[in-house]
Amino acid sequence: MKRIVLFFSCAVLMFLLSSCALAGNPLERAEATPVPGLPMKLHSATASNENADKMEIALFYRYEQSDMLSSETRTVTVPRDESPEMIAVRQLLAGPQASHTELKRLFPHNTTVLDVHSTDDTLFITLSEDLLNDGIPEEWNKDPIWKTEAPLRRKLTMQSLVATITENFSYPYVQVMLSANQLHDVSTRLDNSYFLDGRTGLAERLMRNESMLLTMQNTALTILKAWQLHDYELLYQFTAPSHAQKPSYSDFIEALEECATLTAYSASAGYSSANGKRATVTLDITYRVDEREYHCPAYPLWLVRDNDLWKVPYEELQQMMLRDH
Repeated sequence: MKRIVLFFSCAVLMFLLSSCALAGNPLERAEATPVPGLPMKLHSATASNENADKMEIALFYRYEQSDMLSSETRTVTVPRDESPEMIAVRQLLAGPQASHTELKRLFPHNTTVLDVHSTDDTLFITLSEDLLNDGIPEEWNKDPIWKTEAPLRRKLTMQSLVATITENFSYPYVQVMLSANQLHDVSTRLDNSYFLDGRTGLAERLMRNESMLLTMQNTALTILKAWQLHDYELLYQFTAPSHAQKPSYSDFIEALEECATLTAYSASAGYSSANGKRATVTLDITYRVDEREYHCPAYPLWLVRDNDLWKVPYEELQQMMLRDH
């Protein structure tokens, strides 16, 4: 009799222990108790990629240490509970990808986007005050290099944001706001003092400045200016390989030593091919060879896309610069 009582006691104890174990882990319990006719797939608590869209965006960054911006194209995932504008700004603040070595970030590393909202024609973007911690010294105007670099960097920073927004979305204006406290919905407009150009008061809405972007025309003008000034280092940066080859910098300089002297130039807006990989810009150039001047009123300069940047093929550059008649 005692053995029977002991057996039932053990059985009851084992049942209670197994019940507690299942109750303590609802996921395991769900897996252990299939319902006939119903799929037993457990879903993650986070949203899946099925609830997201893919978007290709152009993000603008500083080209080397120049006064111009160029872009990289990036495909991003946009969850349907987030705005594409927020994702685009967040991607911009993250900086260029490692493969785009010629592009340089402008926003300080800790800068975050706190909010975006819009009216009919303006996108309001609230950034953290980390925007102001960009390493520009307090007495920047007493240093000859910083005196030029500081206002330029601030101008490029804001234009990189505006160019990114206007390139990807239909807003002609961007209003930048700053917030000192991420926990409270309190923000103020960016102050004009940020630009270090003598202006005061609250900044107005910002607009796209095409003159600061390396468009087809601006790329051609940059190449021509470098030719005129014999700035071979800059020319080399804007030269794309021909037939998968690009000479060393020393060979590049040696090859162009006997180039014609450029005395005057202008460039058209340019025309891009259907696939966007090649463009033709019409130049009006005047150059001198052996004290004799020549004028070419409609010279077609070919440009190609090289890692999202417009560049001139090496053979094309040689043909243009080494003209002797």
